[in-house]
Amino acid sequence: MILETGSGIEGADSYVGLADASSHFAALGHHSWNAAADPVREQALIRASLYVDSFEYPGRPRSDRQGLKWPRTGARDADGRLLAELPHALRTAVLELAARFVTGGTDLMGGREVSRQKIGPVEIVYSGAGRQPSFVFRLLQQIGARPARRELRRG
Repeated sequence: MILETGSGIEGADSYVGLADASSHFAALGHHSWNAAADPVREQALIRASLYVDSFEYPGRPRSDRQGLKWPRTGARDADGRLLAELPHALRTAVLELAARFVTGGTDLMGGREVSRQKIGPVEIVYSGAGRQPSFVFRLLQQIGARPARRELRRG
């Protein structure tokens, strides 16, 4: 695991190191995290970092050579404050996701479950009432995250 420190590390693949994550979860009494083996926890931190990097963010990466999307230049939060280094909301989102990965959670963004799907002419029916965005997504929204644009083409 190569830790991003906030200076644009080439090849970085995690925003949070194992020691910081273990301290965080020990303070919270997160028994599943503490019981997992180090390689499992490192993998969870890497997966969580890659997941938060699947979103688009304001500004641009500080360096073309850095491994992850943060740190960024020109990024500001909703209040107009410059987002330097690694925002707290980003690191907290990674921790939350890593904990879910360790416990086998799959509903990462609070989405609704598809209960029926029809391919032509397209129909999708969701079960239950619409849910609010997850805690993780609300954290990422604080730093300007928006879903990556997907280009649809007719064939």
